[in-house]
Order: sequence, then structure tokens, then C-alpha cells
Amino acid sequence: MYWEDDDQEKQKKSSEKIVDISFKVNCNKIAADHAYDLFQAVSKRFPKINTIDNLAIHSVYGAESGAGWERPETEIYLSKRTRFCIRTPIEHSEEFHDLNGETLKIGKYEMSFSKPTIKKLGITDTLFCRTVVVENNNSEEEFLKDVSLSLAEMSISVKKMLCGKEHIIQTPNKALVGKTLLITDLEKHDSIKLQELGIGIGKLFGCGIFLPHKSIAPVAISKSNE
Repeated sequence: MYWEDDDQEKQKKSSEKIVDISFKVNCNKIAADHAYDLFQAVSKRFPKINTIDNLAIHSVYGAESGAGWERPETEIYLSKRTRFCIRTPIEHSEEFHDLNGETLKIGKYEMSFSKPTIKKLGITDTLFCRTVVVENNNSEEEFLKDVSLSLAEMSISVKKMLCGKEHIIQTPNKALVGKTLLITDLEKHDSIKLQELGIGIGKLFGCGIFLPHKSIAPVAISKSNE
């Protein structure tokens, strides 16, 4: 755990440079480790995604995923409320609306997309990421130090961080080993920047993508009970 107390008043800033394109999903289940298959399917449909700065592909999570802190072993069962998101610069957002009504093959599963909407990045002082992959992550202390240095290079001030369970993303070249990460007490402009830029390796594989989180308390309690 990384913790630094500071009572400075939070600043409130917003940006619309980066947005999430969110789709309704029609798919009963998908492999738990589907990130690379999802990347392949999307990149086949949109070959230019590798050339777009700050583009990220969210992995898909079901109800049993525990808001990202838990992960099923083999398959994820999806509900009618499941959404799929691509985080992209606003100037490219309309291009991805072409997924509306299409079906992609994600490994051995088929997933249909409909009703795309644009979601602005939330203004919040607490963010979590389901999988952060950094170079040095052999221990919790090493992982948090590497994350802290990366954030400092982005001029993002960090006061409190908590990492959770380890996740592994399989790719043809190597396995990406990451950890769940929650950051709280962020200044508002730092929160927006972190959501826009992400952190670490593998944003096209669902890694390093931060989402709003209500509170650090439930996570801390869960971790203490392990």
C-alpha cells in the first residue's frame, strides 16, 4: 500500500479530448482471458488502431468478475447489461460507430454490437484499473514504486494507491503479468489526465485503463480479509 496524507483542496477540471465509445453486447459468454482475441478482432475490422495515440480497448467483464477485483478461471457469463468500450480520441469516435449491428469473432465466441453511445470521462478523485502491467512487478513494493515513478513522469501527483490481485494476459509473444490498482485522493485534473493517457503496457489488450471508483474502503477491507 502507498499512502500519503494531504488535505489540499481538490481542483475540478474536465476534458473531452478522450471518450469511451460504449456498445450494447449480445453474447452469452466469453473466455476469461480474451484480451488478445478481442484486440485481433477489433484490429482486423479497424487496422489503423495501432496508429492512434491514446487508444485503448476495454476488456469485457461479467457480474461474477467482482467489479474487476475478482476474475473467473475460464469463462465469463455476460448479462444483457454488459457493455463493450473503446477509449479513443474524440476525433476518431465516429469511425467506431460502424461496429453498430456487426458481429465479431472473439476466439471461438461470437459477439454482436449495437446502440453505440459516447461516454465522457468521469470527474472523480478515485480511479481503479483492473490490470496494470509495468516492467518491475515482482513484489507489491516494487510494483507500486514503478507505478509511482511512471505517474511522476506524467506530472501526476499521487497520494494513495492500493494494488490487488495478479492477472495474466496471454499474447503470442509473451504473458503480460499485471495487478489490479486503485488510486485515490487524486486532483481532478490528474484524474482526467490518467484516464486519458492510461499507464503501463498493453492498453490495446485491456491493460492500464482507469475507471471511476466510489471508495477505497471496500477494497481495503477485502484485501485485509484475504
